[in-house]
Amino acid sequence: MIFEDLRSFVAVARHGSFARAAANLCIAQSALSKRVRRLETRLGEPLLERQARGVVLTEVGQAFVVRAQRLVDEMEDLERNLSSFVHVPTGTVRIALPLRTCGLLAPPVIERCLAELPLVDVQVIEGTTAKVHGALMRGEADLAMTYIPEVGAGFTVEPFLVEPLYLFASADKVEAQFGGEAPPAVALADLTRLPLILQRKPDVVRVLIDRLAAGHGLRPNIIYEAEGTTVIYGLVKRGMGVTVFSLSTGWSEAVEAGTMVAIPFASPLVNWKMYLVHARKDIGMVAINRVREIMKQELDRLLGSGAWPNARRIAEGLSG
Repeated sequence: MIFEDLRSFVAVARHGSFARAAANLCIAQSALSKRVRRLETRLGEPLLERQARGVVLTEVGQAFVVRAQRLVDEMEDLERNLSSFVHVPTGTVRIALPLRTCGLLAPPVIERCLAELPLVDVQVIEGTTAKVHGALMRGEADLAMTYIPEVGAGFTVEPFLVEPLYLFASADKVEAQFGGEAPPAVALADLTRLPLILQRKPDVVRVLIDRLAAGHGLRPNIIYEAEGTTVIYGLVKRGMGVTVFSLSTGWSEAVEAGTMVAIPFASPLVNWKMYLVHARKDIGMVAINRVREIMKQELDRLLGSGAWPNARRIAEGLSG
């Protein structure tokens, strides 16, 4: 019998709803349903009766939930008090990181963990912002750096840094659009006439541009939507349009080489924030807390070294 299946059944029984139980456990509702079905298959009896407005316990479920609750309570108590039984952090810690951040942050964090936490297995999940967000919501990551703060009440979200975004264009496109040299800054209103090439939603930059434009009664001139940055880079390099990114991405190399131009926005609202996130239920676990502190220290070190050009640290305790 799998403990997570037992915990999931108890949560559904307590909340009387798969949706509310899934939110409490910080996992997808489909994953929760799968766990409960697996437990029922194991026992050979239905434990819950699905109804239009939720679920109710079957007769077998009513008898089973009492002992199941006792087992879950004992295990969760053991997890919460694990620090009382160990002197050295142990276990597996899963970190989800966006692509660019992963290349910068993962190496020093892993190096320090190997040296300072030899009994902790640090596993890194690398991917797009959407993949990082999904890993958090499915309970597949203990810690994450993300640009999306909307992760639900089951998580602690700490704003860490804020970084301005820039309008990127090829040198030829700058001459064609601005009649010569790049302006010192562009306005939000310029996005209604410039040919924008952006990623599809729910990409964080795309959502930001849409929100800012809607808030100012503007309609951005998006001529093409792409799935990834490789296609966008190729299109912008060919002079087909312009895009919006951060100087901390690989685009900065093209700017240094002179093939791209980065123009700042006049509005300070055109920025993205990076957040350090962890599940509230894991707040007392020694290994996760220790890795979290190492991540914060290495992030501060990277900020000090200029890894995020023009970014600034958001003071702890502030929302940004």
